[in-house]
Amino acid sequence: MMKMHDAEPFSIAVALPTYLKSLVERMLQGVLHEQQAQGLHWHLCDTANADVTVRMLGNDSQGVSPNLLAEVRRSDGSVDVVTIEGPWRTGAMAAALVRIADLLRAQPTQDKSGLALQWLQRWCELRAQPNPPPVELRIGGRLAALLDTRHASMQVAGRGTAAAPEQFIAAMMHDGWSLQPAPVAAVPTTPTISLKPLLWQLGLQSGTLGALPALRSPGALRLKGWPYLAAGGHKSFGELIKHLRGGNNNRATLQTLALAPRTVVDGFLNACLVCEFFHERGAAVTVAAPAPTTTQTAYMTRSGDEQAIISAIRRTLGMSRP
Repeated sequence: MMKMHDAEPFSIAVALPTYLKSLVERMLQGVLHEQQAQGLHWHLCDTANADVTVRMLGNDSQGVSPNLLAEVRRSDGSVDVVTIEGPWRTGAMAAALVRIADLLRAQPTQDKSGLALQWLQRWCELRAQPNPPPVELRIGGRLAALLDTRHASMQVAGRGTAAAPEQFIAAMMHDGWSLQPAPVAAVPTTPTISLKPLLWQLGLQSGTLGALPALRSPGALRLKGWPYLAAGGHKSFGELIKHLRGGNNNRATLQTLALAPRTVVDGFLNACLVCEFFHERGAAVTVAAPAPTTTQTAYMTRSGDEQAIISAIRRTLGMSRP
């Protein structure tokens, strides 16, 4: 199973003037104890590298009940700042800690890209088998869905498991995941739904790390139609679709058109590939080289005419070619 990181329990430190520090810590102890019963795990500490550091907001140290801010240190080294208004109300502090926990659980973009690329590579390996088997998607060691590799569909296991792609991805990032051939007995009784929305999102996110191997050949790429999942996507998708429906284009030629950043183009192509929006590339059609310039065309035409005239003169004079 691939696990990105263990986040909890989160550590929280209080960096306030002495007269407020003990007060805030006592209040936090009560709030954190309540949140532990709700599945959020924290511990108070005094370390400089705590996940969360509570500080005074601005120059409000003389106020009767100053607002606070929380510096949230994420796993990629970035720091988010959350304002805690009315922190002396336990409800406001509890709500702020829930928002902060969501930030800490969210992985940086490069981790999403890595997960997406690994997931799609494993999916392509399983689908490439002579008789592709049903596949178990396990999240946190538990069966999350049964995937049909032939029809790109899935059955979600359990009523409590969310089927939205974003929620699947967030759960896989937090708890880890695996894709393995399913035993015959593993058949959820839930309705069958399309896997393509999840494949599409993974394809787009994987573009940061480049194109899948199947897209690196010189053969032309042709869309079967208008990919419905592209609706509402990057503004360049319309132009990319136009060039992939008419004309011979592949990844290399699309990149030279500079319609979008490389990561967007690769993500779009990855998504279209895994969702099977391209025609089969049986006998690969090599993309034509760029057309010669006007000067080159005129030179070739002139050279051909001159050669024809010279050949005619040789025949008239009875001269053979040297």
